[in-house]
Amino acid sequence: MKTVTRAAIAAMAGLAIIADAFLLFVKPHLAQQDAATGSTLASGSTDASTSESSSSDQSHTSGTDSTDNSDSGTSNTDSTNDSGLTDGTYTGVATQNKYGEVQLQVTVSGGKITTITAVKAPSTGRSQQVNAQAIPALTERAISAQSSEIQFVSGATETSTAFVNSLQDAINQSLNAGK
Repeated sequence: MKTVTRAAIAAMAGLAIIADAFLLFVKPHLAQQDAATGSTLASGSTDASTSESSSSDQSHTSGTDSTDNSDSGTSNTDSTNDSGLTDGTYTGVATQNKYGEVQLQVTVSGGKITTITAVKAPSTGRSQQVNAQAIPALTERAISAQSSEIQFVSGATETSTAFVNSLQDAINQSLNAGK
C-alpha cells in the first residue's frame, strides 16, 4: 500500500511540475504570440505559481500586498503601436519566491518598455547582494528584448523567475489595456 501511495504522490507531483512549467513558460509566450497576431487566447493574468508560491496565489484585485501599490495598470493614453503595448505605467503581480517577493512597475512609452522599477525585492542577508546585481542585469535584458523572454542571471534563479513572472504580468496588462 505504501508503494502505491508513494507512486500516486510522485505522479501528482510530476503533473504539478508540468502544469507549473506550462503556466510559467508556455502560456505567457502563447499570449504574446496571440497579441502579436491579433487573436485572443489569453484570459487575463498568467500568474504562474511555483511550488514555493502556491499558497500566495493572487489576482490583480486581491489587495494582499503590504504596500499601497495598485495591482492593475493605469493607462496614460489609449495609444497602441505595432508591439501591441499600450502606453502607461503597469504594476505587475508580486511574485513570491523562497527569499521574498519581487514586484515590478513597468513604464511603456511609444509602445516600448522604457523603464522597469523593482517595487519589491528581497533585501535581507545574501539576497541583498544577489539582487543588487541581478535586478539591474535583468532590467537591462528585458528592456533590450522588449519582452520577458530573457536569459536568467546565474546564481539568481529564484529572483530571475519571480522577475520574469511580475514582468510578464505587467506586459499582459499593457497588452490588454488597448482592448
